[in-house]
Amino acid sequence: MTLDELLLEWSYRSQKGYPSLDNPSDVSLLEEILDELKLPTQEILSSLKEQVTISTDDEIEDNEEFDSEEEQTPNEEPPGEKDNDDELSQISGGSVEYDNLIKKTLGVDIIPTSNQSYKFSKTTFIEQVKGDDLKVWKDLWEAKPDKKTEKGVETAGVGKGEVSLYWLYHYSKSNVKVDEGRENDDPDLFFNGDGVEVKAYKSHNSKLSIGRYGADKENLRLLSVIFGISTLARVFGGDGGDKTVNPTNFSGNDLIKAFEHVIAFSDVDLEQLSDLYPVFNDIKNNVDYLDSMLSYTTAEEGALAMARKFLKDKLERKPGDGNHLVNLKKDGSMKFFHVTFAALDNEKILDNMGSSQSAMKLNFTKTFG
Repeated sequence: MTLDELLLEWSYRSQKGYPSLDNPSDVSLLEEILDELKLPTQEILSSLKEQVTISTDDEIEDNEEFDSEEEQTPNEEPPGEKDNDDELSQISGGSVEYDNLIKKTLGVDIIPTSNQSYKFSKTTFIEQVKGDDLKVWKDLWEAKPDKKTEKGVETAGVGKGEVSLYWLYHYSKSNVKVDEGRENDDPDLFFNGDGVEVKAYKSHNSKLSIGRYGADKENLRLLSVIFGISTLARVFGGDGGDKTVNPTNFSGNDLIKAFEHVIAFSDVDLEQLSDLYPVFNDIKNNVDYLDSMLSYTTAEEGALAMARKFLKDKLERKPGDGNHLVNLKKDGSMKFFHVTFAALDNEKILDNMGSSQSAMKLNFTKTFG
């Protein structure tokens, strides 16, 4: 069993669909799986705890920040401190936990404010941190609150730059009320009530991860059927199975090749074959399941239907149709992508998406502008 297969099995068996090393019941479940496979349980658990954190399905390593240090823009108005509690109280809402974290990180009693204004609109746009705001932005870049269940231990659910972004918009003249969104499957932040999912990758223009999909059991089943039938067809055809292409690792165009095999099986009288070989009855049931879930007549239509369903189901939760995903850089560059489901109906979507180690990735620039 490969690592991907082990993680997939662990996800299937976990109660929430996405296991966590912080959850004793999930750890016990992993121990049970490792014992079944006769693998060195304690050695693997120790290694996992030292090297990785597996938490919610979106807590993947999406914080590969760009570390270049650009010169600060001169002659901009610097951020100042509120002079008294009455003035500070004019900023409504926000997060008490994030506010206390900002004070602790900056070593201040009163949170500094910015005289700058930053854009936020129902569009895709690029913004840049201005002047002396950049120093506060960088000072807060790696700030993380404690886990809600374990004081003194930083949470993995808050990525780099998230607290910086919270401060920048909530404590400036941007007319944006910012709240944290770490409850259940919420986006990272809310800007005036609209969800904003935060990432920190080196480039705005590369494929950005939108998280793991261990909880998407329906889509996992569909992908397993699609690639399972494709692998079976390859074996029957003498090509052998391609171990690099599977439900957790594939490109968008791999879906087209897989659906070619699915359609080939659909053209066979599987019901008649099942009288001789019962395994074909299972194949027929799986093909029927695909037909009931997706509408398609060609391989490309099937691939597009699967890709769009998968992406829409994922983005519906974070950040939501009509909301934003923002990619941040430590140098202060921000690109806000206006996520709309209509943009996913583009026929080029297969060129812009894929999966790696159970994490769905999408080129947001090519998709949303």
